[in-house]
Amino acid sequence: MQGILQILTIVLSGAAVAAVVLALYNWADLNALKKRFTRIVGKSWAPAKTSVSVEVKTHKVAPVVNILSKLSLPEEGWQSSGVQLKFLQAGIRNKNAPQYYYAVKTLLFLGLPVVVALYLHFFKPDLPILNLSLFVLVTAAAGYYLPELLLRFITNQRIGRMRNSLPDMIDLLVICTESGMGIDSSIARISREMARSSPELAQEFYLSSLEMRAGATRIESLRNLALRSKLEDLEDLVSMLVQADKFGTSLAESLRVQSEVMRSRRMQRAEEIAAKIPVKLLMPLALFIFPTLLIVILGPAFIRIFEAFSKMAK
Repeated sequence: MQGILQILTIVLSGAAVAAVVLALYNWADLNALKKRFTRIVGKSWAPAKTSVSVEVKTHKVAPVVNILSKLSLPEEGWQSSGVQLKFLQAGIRNKNAPQYYYAVKTLLFLGLPVVVALYLHFFKPDLPILNLSLFVLVTAAAGYYLPELLLRFITNQRIGRMRNSLPDMIDLLVICTESGMGIDSSIARISREMARSSPELAQEFYLSSLEMRAGATRIESLRNLALRSKLEDLEDLVSMLVQADKFGTSLAESLRVQSEVMRSRRMQRAEEIAAKIPVKLLMPLALFIFPTLLIVILGPAFIRIFEAFSKMAK
């Protein structure tokens, strides 16, 4: 009987692995086909078809998402609070993203403790009830805060990429303004030119240009740009542009000075990271490399000394 169960387990595990591999292969093949069609015909029916399929899938899971998200959503008016701003700063602009976020948060908060409790109940039945409760509480807390940590990690990675690309974009802005273009047309131009090298920052500048076209003032659109990007360097740039627009100073010269300041800051950040490397290497050296070297260098000597003492004892 036990042999039959082992064979059945192996067969089911192999079938599960084969199903996962087949699903990943089909997904990769479908994505490659969609990219090929998009590259050939540009903005044709492939993105529209993808969006329709996504909408259909979203419509199917919407009731479950609404039920789960209601358990974790903040108070009324969260759409206009800092909660929505977190997703904008992370580059997530889907209107349903907060509901999915809080639905996943609720699911992890309720599901992970149940899984851990069942596992400990069946595989560790002798575990004291106090330790079991502690494991369940820690798992519930981890499930609740894990999406927040993931969202913060995505935001920090995006901010780092935009921070590194900002001086190059400011240089392009200086070139555009010195060639006679206005600040509005310069922002629209650099958003197109930097779309490949820095898509996140180019998208933010493009949204600012769309806000200007829609009727928003230049100051409002630039301040919204700084708020969405969450970059101190960009906030300084926006303050400089607002002052230059208000007092009528030379915009190209101000942008050039700001670009030099940003480049010096980027160099200082690189030097700071380089200065932290010896401190970060101290623990791996002390725990892994130095003991291994001592074993390799002093090991043969200790073996010979042990053999000599053993012969003397005989």
